[in-house]
Amino acid sequence: MKTDETLKLFEDKDFLDKIYHFSYHRCNTSFEAEDLCSDIILAVISAIHKQEQIENFYAFVWTIARRVYADHSRKRNAERQIFGTENCDSLWESLEAKENEIEAFLEEAAEREQIDRIFREIAFLSKAYRDVMVMYYLDERKVKEIADTLCISETTVKQRLFSARNSIRKEVETMSERNYLLKPVKLEFAGTGSPCGNDPRNKAERMFSQNLIYLCKNKPKTAKELSEELCIPMPYIEEELEIQCRGENGKYGMLRRLDNGKYAVNIHLVDYEEYDQANRIYEKHLPEFCRTIKEALKKNEEKILSFPYLSEQKDLRFILWSLISRTVWDLGSRVNRVLAEKYFAEVETVERDFTCVAVAYTQEQEPAYDFYGCDGINASYVGGYRAVFVANIYGKHIKEHFHCGHNLSTDQQLLMVLKAIGGISIDELSFEEKEIVAKAIANGYLRKNGSMIEPRILVIERKDMEDFYNFSYELNEGMDAMIEQIAAELAAFMRSHIPDYLINEYPVYTGLIAQARILSKTIDACIDEGLLLKPENRICAEGTCMGVEKETQGRA
Repeated sequence: MKTDETLKLFEDKDFLDKIYHFSYHRCNTSFEAEDLCSDIILAVISAIHKQEQIENFYAFVWTIARRVYADHSRKRNAERQIFGTENCDSLWESLEAKENEIEAFLEEAAEREQIDRIFREIAFLSKAYRDVMVMYYLDERKVKEIADTLCISETTVKQRLFSARNSIRKEVETMSERNYLLKPVKLEFAGTGSPCGNDPRNKAERMFSQNLIYLCKNKPKTAKELSEELCIPMPYIEEELEIQCRGENGKYGMLRRLDNGKYAVNIHLVDYEEYDQANRIYEKHLPEFCRTIKEALKKNEEKILSFPYLSEQKDLRFILWSLISRTVWDLGSRVNRVLAEKYFAEVETVERDFTCVAVAYTQEQEPAYDFYGCDGINASYVGGYRAVFVANIYGKHIKEHFHCGHNLSTDQQLLMVLKAIGGISIDELSFEEKEIVAKAIANGYLRKNGSMIEPRILVIERKDMEDFYNFSYELNEGMDAMIEQIAAELAAFMRSHIPDYLINEYPVYTGLIAQARILSKTIDACIDEGLLLKPENRICAEGTCMGVEKETQGRA
């Protein structure tokens, strides 16, 4: 509203009556009220001339009115003291006087917009204060009734009303409206294994949940602070805090409530910049790592190629896909061992059935997480075999075939791989089986060799699996110096970034944050060096292997 338009409002008799009523309610005589009313009008007109535009005229007027009245009261009290008419009041009387002033402010906010803002502020109070305000002002219940309902004393009710009204008054005086100034973030989660009802990520999928969690990252916050920062009323904040503390199984959530009533993150939560820095500690050693793998492959080439595979394997670059993840894991395990023995020996670690981490990023960022997943499934007595284990890795170059918990006994393509071990003639297949074979070939499980169908993925006997995976560890020979260097740098980094109350879960940080990208980067480097066969398609045979154990004699 422009200055000229606001001045015209002084021609409104109802508006002037409201200013006089405000003054009369606070004065002892009508003469004093008239003086105060004149002072207020003059102060308002003077202030208007200093403004180019006024957004909320009535809030503007009542703010000035209260300031003029405050000056008037100070002058009146000074005069009383000079003539000895002012006695020293008790603390309780002082509080009552302050309460009456706040009460008057609430009653005198005659404009509907102002009253709406007051009631809107109630929603941003904590539950204890919100309850008494709702009962007192909306339900119009007496102090004694409120005390009986909440099982608290009447004095406590009065104290909460006083604190709540004072809080609302400050908010309404200083804010015309709440503005959401935070830049929303998204969280990328990672976890270990199949938690079976213990995964807190399932309770934090909404943007509201993720931003609430993120606000507790660097500094524990109260529910009130979170309400103000997110510009969301307290009932929603309190409910979400309870959900995030409880998690999926009631024990492991994204947040924890501290003894001081504030909330802090209960998982390792990092910004993308920190995630990137932690991973670079490993990545700068990639040339040396790949050089070691290359030398070890050359040394063990004949032994690896002559291994008793149940599916024909002639390409070392293909076989390495089933070893590379364990080679990287072994590197991480050896670094973790040095960390535990040399840098965190005094820390008593806490282990969970399931652990979770999160990386935060904004919409403006284009994060490169480069996660690679590795899942394995077991089955018993399927396809003519006593035990079957199938594993696959997936990420940038490979799309997953299955996740943990996948039911092999109902997967027709994997069952066809079992049937094709040793080779099977196309002519022996039914029409339906040929349809399954065609899909399995497209997915890289099988291949056609003349008139025969045989597995394309790597298949070995389960009793030989340990010997096969031992090749992974042999690829890491001669890296002790590099491992020591990585551990030293990583220890210093984690000490400066992990909160003290989460330091006993530092192995989770190393495994799911600092080591998260090294597998992907190692795969890229090995492809560039010609050590790994680059897949032609993301649905492929690379990275999938199967271990089988024949049924014992006599079982149907």
